[in-house]
Amino acid sequence: MEYYTFDINNSVTFMVGGIFSAQKGWQHSARYHHGDYELILCTKGPLYIKVQNTEYTLNTNDVLFVPPYQLMIGTKPSPADIEFYWLHFILPKNTTTFNNMTLGSLPVDTQQPNVCVIPQQFRLNNIDHFIVFIHQLLNSNLQNVYDRKTANCLSTIILTEISKSIFNQLSEKTSNVERIDRLKEWIRVNLYKSPTVLDMAEEIQLNPQYLSKLFKKVTGIPPKQYLLQLKIQTAQSLLIRTNLSIKEIATNSYFENEKLFMRQFKQVCGMTPSKYRAQFDEIYHNNQIISPVLPIPEEISRHLNDIPDFGKIPDN
Repeated sequence: MEYYTFDINNSVTFMVGGIFSAQKGWQHSARYHHGDYELILCTKGPLYIKVQNTEYTLNTNDVLFVPPYQLMIGTKPSPADIEFYWLHFILPKNTTTFNNMTLGSLPVDTQQPNVCVIPQQFRLNNIDHFIVFIHQLLNSNLQNVYDRKTANCLSTIILTEISKSIFNQLSEKTSNVERIDRLKEWIRVNLYKSPTVLDMAEEIQLNPQYLSKLFKKVTGIPPKQYLLQLKIQTAQSLLIRTNLSIKEIATNSYFENEKLFMRQFKQVCGMTPSKYRAQFDEIYHNNQIISPVLPIPEEISRHLNDIPDFGKIPDN
Protein backbone atom coordinates (compact mmCIF):
# COMPACT_ATOMS: atom_id res chain seq x y z
CA MET A 1 0.00 0.00 0.00
CA GLU A 2 1.04 3.60 -0.56
CA TYR A 3 1.34 6.13 2.29
CA TYR A 4 1.71 9.91 2.10
CA THR A 5 3.47 11.90 4.83
CA PHE A 6 3.92 15.62 5.36
CA ASP A 7 4.71 18.14 8.08
CA ILE A 8 1.42 19.46 9.51
CA ASN A 9 3.13 22.74 10.40
CA ASN A 10 2.62 23.47 6.68
CA SER A 11 -1.11 23.96 6.11
CA VAL A 12 -3.11 21.93 3.62
CA THR A 13 -4.88 23.98 0.92
CA PHE A 14 -8.53 23.08 0.30
CA MET A 15 -9.72 23.32 -3.30
CA VAL A 16 -13.26 22.04 -3.85
CA GLY A 17 -15.58 19.34 -2.57
CA GLY A 18 -19.14 18.14 -2.36
CA ILE A 19 -21.56 15.29 -1.72
CA PHE A 20 -22.33 12.98 -4.62
CA SER A 21 -25.26 10.58 -4.85
CA ALA A 22 -26.51 8.33 -7.62
CA GLN A 23 -28.92 5.49 -8.20
CA LYS A 24 -28.11 1.87 -8.91
CA GLY A 25 -26.11 1.40 -12.11
CA TRP A 26 -23.98 4.56 -11.86
CA GLN A 27 -20.30 4.30 -12.82
CA HIS A 28 -17.60 6.88 -12.12
CA SER A 29 -16.39 8.69 -15.24
CA ALA A 30 -12.68 9.09 -16.03
CA ARG A 31 -10.87 11.83 -14.09
CA TYR A 32 -7.27 13.00 -14.04
CA HIS A 33 -5.73 14.74 -11.03
CA HIS A 34 -3.61 17.73 -12.04
CA GLY A 35 -1.40 18.13 -9.00
CA ASP A 36 -4.23 17.75 -6.48
CA TYR A 37 -5.09 14.96 -4.05
CA GLU A 38 -8.66 13.69 -3.67
CA LEU A 39 -10.21 12.08 -0.60
CA ILE A 40 -13.32 9.97 -1.25
CA LEU A 41 -15.38 8.93 1.79
CA CYS A 42 -18.03 6.36 0.85
CA THR A 43 -21.21 6.61 2.95
CA LYS A 44 -23.27 4.24 0.80
CA GLY A 45 -21.65 1.62 -1.39
CA PRO A 46 -20.19 -0.37 -2.96
CA LEU A 47 -18.31 1.94 -5.32
CA TYR A 48 -15.87 0.48 -7.86
CA ILE A 49 -12.86 2.63 -8.82
CA LYS A 50 -9.52 2.05 -10.52
CA VAL A 51 -6.57 4.40 -9.95
CA GLN A 52 -3.93 3.82 -12.61
CA ASN A 53 -3.69 0.00 -12.60
CA THR A 54 -5.05 -0.70 -9.11
CA GLU A 55 -8.73 -1.50 -8.55
CA TYR A 56 -10.54 -0.57 -5.33
CA THR A 57 -13.94 -1.49 -3.91
CA LEU A 58 -15.26 1.13 -1.50
CA ASN A 59 -17.95 0.04 0.93
CA THR A 60 -19.69 2.17 3.56
CA ASN A 61 -17.13 3.98 5.78
CA ASP A 62 -14.25 3.21 3.39
CA VAL A 63 -11.91 6.01 2.33
CA LEU A 64 -9.74 6.26 -0.78
CA PHE A 65 -6.93 8.81 -1.09
CA VAL A 66 -6.14 9.50 -4.75
CA PRO A 67 -2.72 11.05 -5.52
CA PRO A 68 -1.99 13.61 -8.28
CA TYR A 69 -1.11 12.92 -11.91
CA GLN A 70 -3.01 9.65 -11.99
CA LEU A 71 -6.07 8.52 -13.94
CA MET A 72 -9.13 7.50 -11.91
CA ILE A 73 -12.05 5.70 -13.54
CA GLY A 74 -15.02 3.56 -12.52
CA THR A 75 -14.60 -0.14 -13.32
CA LYS A 76 -18.24 -1.28 -13.27
CA PRO A 77 -21.74 -0.02 -12.43
CA SER A 78 -22.75 0.08 -8.79
CA PRO A 79 -25.22 -2.69 -7.80
CA ALA A 80 -27.10 -0.32 -5.47
CA ASP A 81 -27.63 3.38 -4.76
CA ILE A 82 -24.38 5.10 -3.80
CA GLU A 83 -23.29 8.22 -1.93
CA PHE A 84 -19.88 9.64 -1.17
CA TYR A 85 -18.09 12.83 -0.11
CA TRP A 86 -15.29 14.07 -2.35
CA LEU A 87 -12.65 16.59 -1.24
CA HIS A 88 -9.74 17.96 -3.26
CA PHE A 89 -6.59 19.24 -1.53
CA ILE A 90 -3.16 20.57 -2.34
CA LEU A 91 -0.72 19.04 0.13
CA PRO A 92 2.46 20.81 1.31
CA LYS A 93 5.51 20.64 -0.96
CA ASN A 94 7.35 18.46 1.54
CA THR A 95 4.87 15.57 1.04
CA THR A 96 6.64 12.21 0.70
CA THR A 97 5.22 9.05 -0.87
CA PHE A 98 6.10 5.56 0.37
CA ASN A 99 5.23 2.72 -2.01
CA ASN A 100 4.50 -0.92 -1.14
CA MET A 101 4.92 -0.35 2.58
CA THR A 102 3.18 -1.61 5.69
CA LEU A 103 2.39 0.47 8.77
CA GLY A 104 5.14 -1.15 10.78
CA SER A 105 7.80 -0.64 8.13
CA LEU A 106 7.22 3.08 7.54
CA PRO A 107 10.40 5.09 8.28
CA VAL A 108 8.37 7.57 10.36
CA ASP A 109 8.94 8.41 14.01
CA THR A 110 5.57 7.87 15.71
CA GLN A 111 6.65 10.15 18.53
CA GLN A 112 6.80 13.16 16.20
CA PRO A 113 3.45 14.94 16.57
CA ASN A 114 4.12 17.11 13.52
CA VAL A 115 4.17 14.23 11.03
CA CYS A 116 0.92 13.40 9.24
CA VAL A 117 0.55 9.94 7.65
CA ILE A 118 -2.25 9.14 5.19
CA PRO A 119 -2.71 5.62 3.73
CA GLN A 120 -4.14 5.28 0.23
CA GLN A 121 -7.08 3.19 1.45
CA PHE A 122 -8.48 2.78 4.95
CA ARG A 123 -11.70 2.43 6.94
CA LEU A 124 -13.20 4.82 9.50
CA ASN A 125 -14.95 3.47 12.58
CA ASN A 126 -16.54 6.68 13.84
CA ILE A 127 -17.73 8.20 10.58
CA ASP A 128 -19.99 10.80 12.26
CA HIS A 129 -16.95 12.47 13.80
CA PHE A 130 -15.47 13.10 10.35
CA ILE A 131 -18.75 14.00 8.66
CA VAL A 132 -19.24 16.94 11.03
CA PHE A 133 -15.79 18.30 10.10
CA ILE A 134 -16.49 17.71 6.40
CA HIS A 135 -19.79 19.58 6.51
CA GLN A 136 -18.13 22.50 8.27
CA LEU A 137 -15.52 22.47 5.50
CA LEU A 138 -18.05 22.28 2.67
CA ASN A 139 -20.07 25.13 4.18
CA SER A 140 -17.09 27.49 3.83
CA ASN A 141 -17.40 30.43 1.44
CA LEU A 142 -14.14 30.20 -0.50
CA GLN A 143 -14.60 33.70 -1.90
CA ASN A 144 -14.14 35.06 1.62
CA VAL A 145 -10.50 35.30 2.73
CA TYR A 146 -11.35 34.36 6.34
CA ASP A 147 -13.47 31.38 5.31
CA ARG A 148 -10.69 30.23 3.00
CA LYS A 149 -8.26 30.20 5.94
CA THR A 150 -10.83 28.30 7.98
CA ALA A 151 -11.28 25.78 5.15
CA ASN A 152 -7.55 25.16 5.01
CA CYS A 153 -7.43 24.63 8.77
CA LEU A 154 -10.40 22.23 8.64
CA SER A 155 -8.72 20.29 5.82
CA THR A 156 -5.59 19.98 7.93
CA ILE A 157 -7.67 18.85 10.93
CA ILE A 158 -9.43 16.15 8.89
CA LEU A 159 -6.15 14.71 7.61
CA THR A 160 -4.56 15.03 11.05
CA GLU A 161 -7.44 13.09 12.64
CA ILE A 162 -6.93 10.36 10.07
CA SER A 163 -3.22 10.29 10.80
CA LYS A 164 -3.85 10.13 14.53
CA SER A 165 -5.80 6.91 14.08
CA ILE A 166 -2.94 5.52 11.99
CA PHE A 167 -0.35 6.42 14.62
CA ASN A 168 -2.48 4.69 17.25
CA GLN A 169 -2.09 1.51 15.23
CA LEU A 170 1.65 2.02 14.93
CA SER A 171 2.20 2.61 18.63
CA GLU A 172 2.76 -0.21 21.07
CA LYS A 173 -0.20 0.05 23.42
CA THR A 174 -0.23 -0.78 27.09
CA SER A 175 -2.82 -3.22 28.40
CA ASN A 176 -4.76 -0.34 29.99
CA VAL A 177 -4.95 1.60 26.72
CA GLU A 178 -6.03 -1.53 24.86
CA ARG A 179 -8.69 -2.18 27.48
CA ILE A 180 -10.08 1.35 27.20
CA ASP A 181 -9.99 1.14 23.40
CA ARG A 182 -12.09 -2.01 23.55
CA LEU A 183 -14.47 -0.30 25.97
CA LYS A 184 -14.82 2.71 23.66
CA GLU A 185 -15.85 0.40 20.83
CA TRP A 186 -18.28 -1.39 23.17
CA ILE A 187 -19.81 1.97 24.15
CA ARG A 188 -20.21 2.92 20.49
CA VAL A 189 -21.95 -0.37 19.65
CA ASN A 190 -24.21 -0.15 22.72
CA LEU A 191 -24.90 3.57 22.50
CA TYR A 192 -28.61 2.89 22.04
CA LYS A 193 -28.71 1.45 25.57
CA SER A 194 -27.17 4.58 27.15
CA PRO A 195 -24.91 2.40 29.31
CA THR A 196 -24.01 3.65 32.78
CA VAL A 197 -20.53 3.71 34.26
CA LEU A 198 -21.52 0.61 36.23
CA ASP A 199 -22.45 -1.15 32.97
CA MET A 200 -19.09 -0.18 31.50
CA ALA A 201 -17.21 -1.34 34.59
CA GLU A 202 -18.96 -4.70 34.52
CA GLU A 203 -18.12 -5.10 30.83
CA ILE A 204 -14.35 -4.89 31.45
CA GLN A 205 -14.47 -6.14 35.07
CA LEU A 206 -13.15 -3.05 36.83
CA ASN A 207 -14.28 -1.07 39.84
CA PRO A 208 -16.49 1.85 38.60
CA GLN A 209 -14.41 4.48 40.41
CA TYR A 210 -11.16 3.05 39.07
CA LEU A 211 -12.64 2.81 35.59
CA SER A 212 -13.60 6.50 35.63
CA LYS A 213 -10.07 7.53 36.63
CA LEU A 214 -8.43 5.19 34.10
CA PHE A 215 -10.77 6.26 31.30
CA LYS A 216 -10.04 9.94 31.90
CA LYS A 217 -6.30 9.28 32.11
CA VAL A 218 -6.30 7.50 28.73
CA THR A 219 -8.82 9.64 26.83
CA GLY A 220 -8.75 12.98 28.67
CA ILE A 221 -12.48 12.89 29.47
CA PRO A 222 -14.70 10.86 31.85
CA PRO A 223 -16.74 7.96 30.42
CA LYS A 224 -20.05 9.83 30.88
CA GLN A 225 -18.73 12.73 28.82
CA TYR A 226 -17.48 10.33 26.15
CA LEU A 227 -20.94 8.77 25.95
CA LEU A 228 -22.54 12.20 25.59
CA GLN A 229 -19.94 13.14 22.98
CA LEU A 230 -20.91 10.14 20.82
CA LYS A 231 -24.61 11.01 21.13
CA ILE A 232 -23.96 14.64 20.17
CA GLN A 233 -21.88 13.55 17.16
CA THR A 234 -24.73 11.27 16.08
CA ALA A 235 -27.18 14.17 16.43
CA GLN A 236 -24.90 16.54 14.51
CA SER A 237 -24.66 14.06 11.65
CA LEU A 238 -28.45 13.64 11.52
CA LEU A 239 -29.01 17.39 11.67
CA ILE A 240 -26.83 18.10 8.66
CA ARG A 241 -27.65 15.00 6.62
CA THR A 242 -31.40 14.45 7.14
CA ASN A 243 -34.67 16.36 7.36
CA LEU A 244 -35.75 14.60 10.55
CA SER A 245 -37.52 16.73 13.13
CA ILE A 246 -35.70 17.72 16.32
CA LYS A 247 -37.82 15.25 18.25
CA GLU A 248 -36.93 12.44 15.83
CA ILE A 249 -33.25 13.34 16.02
CA ALA A 250 -33.36 13.28 19.82
CA THR A 251 -34.84 9.76 19.67
CA ASN A 252 -32.40 8.51 17.05
CA SER A 253 -29.45 9.96 18.99
CA TYR A 254 -30.56 7.96 22.05
CA PHE A 255 -31.53 10.87 24.32
CA GLU A 256 -34.24 10.25 26.91
CA ASN A 257 -36.41 13.09 25.63
CA GLU A 258 -36.40 16.15 23.38
CA LYS A 259 -35.92 18.69 26.19
CA LEU A 260 -32.85 16.90 27.56
CA PHE A 261 -31.43 16.66 24.05
CA MET A 262 -31.89 20.37 23.34
CA ARG A 263 -30.38 21.40 26.68
CA GLN A 264 -27.33 19.15 26.42
CA PHE A 265 -26.80 19.95 22.75
CA LYS A 266 -26.72 23.68 23.50
CA GLN A 267 -24.36 23.13 26.45
CA VAL A 268 -21.90 21.20 24.26
CA CYS A 269 -22.25 23.06 20.94
CA GLY A 270 -23.09 26.56 22.18
CA MET A 271 -26.25 26.79 20.04
CA THR A 272 -29.60 25.10 19.55
CA PRO A 273 -29.96 22.10 17.19
CA SER A 274 -32.02 24.20 14.77
CA LYS A 275 -29.38 26.92 14.60
CA TYR A 276 -26.68 24.29 14.13
CA ARG A 277 -28.60 22.81 11.21
CA ALA A 278 -29.10 26.23 9.63
CA GLN A 279 -25.32 26.67 9.37
CA PHE A 280 -25.09 23.92 6.76
CA ASP A 281 -27.65 24.97 4.17
CA GLU A 282 -25.15 26.11 1.51
CA ILE A 283 -23.32 22.82 0.89
CA TYR A 284 -22.84 21.81 -2.75
CA HIS A 285 -24.65 18.57 -3.61
CA ASN A 286 -24.35 16.75 -6.89
CA ASN A 287 -25.79 13.56 -8.32
CA GLN A 288 -25.55 11.21 -11.29
CA ILE A 289 -26.66 14.02 -13.60
CA ILE A 290 -24.21 16.53 -12.14
CA SER A 291 -20.64 15.22 -12.18
CA PRO A 292 -18.66 15.45 -8.90
CA VAL A 293 -16.51 18.37 -10.00
CA LEU A 294 -16.61 22.15 -9.49
CA PRO A 295 -14.77 25.07 -11.05
CA ILE A 296 -11.67 25.92 -9.04
CA PRO A 297 -11.24 29.50 -7.80
CA GLU A 298 -8.43 31.28 -9.64
CA GLU A 299 -6.54 31.84 -6.39
CA ILE A 300 -6.34 28.06 -5.94
CA SER A 301 -5.79 27.03 -9.55
CA ARG A 302 -2.55 28.97 -9.82
CA HIS A 303 -0.99 26.50 -7.37
CA LEU A 304 -1.45 23.65 -9.81
CA ASN A 305 0.15 22.69 -13.09
CA ASP A 306 -1.80 22.50 -16.35
CA ILE A 307 -5.42 22.71 -15.24
CA PRO A 308 -7.27 24.61 -17.98
CA ASP A 309 -10.13 22.14 -17.45
CA PHE A 310 -10.25 20.63 -13.97
CA GLY A 311 -10.50 16.86 -14.13
CA LYS A 312 -9.97 16.64 -17.88
CA ILE A 313 -7.73 13.81 -19.02
CA PRO A 314 -4.50 15.03 -20.72
CA ASP A 315 -4.34 14.55 -24.48
CA ASN A 316 -0.98 12.80 -24.34
